Amino acid sequence: MPAQAWVTLLVGLVASSGVIVTWQQKNSADRRSEWWRRTTWAFERTYGNTDAEAQLGWRVLETLVASRLATRSDSDIVQVIAEQIALGDTDTSYEEEAEDDNSDTEEPNGPRHP
Repeated sequence: MPAQAWVTLLVGLVASSGVIVTWQQKNSADRRSEWWRRTTWAFERTYGNTDAEAQLGWRVLETLVASRLATRSDSDIVQVIAEQIALGDTDTSYEEEAEDDNSDTEEPNGPRHP
């Protein structure tokens, strides 16, 4: 086999590898995007009008967090949101009060929230 054929074969293999890696990255990004869409849907169900709808939302969230698509930080984010929902702490008026309290004296690193 002449040297030119080997070079052509090598270039073809490198190009094919690049296409495969790019396809895998796109596929992974698409799957994670869909995971977040489903997670959003499940959180919306937890605020449902009925207990059955809320229970469905929690069960779907449990399944989604167990998925291999969920990273450690994804699981942590879902945990924080779920705790806020479970505690019923959806009132953000304390943030507005803290901003009002700190409006006269801004700290160098910005206002601190409890």
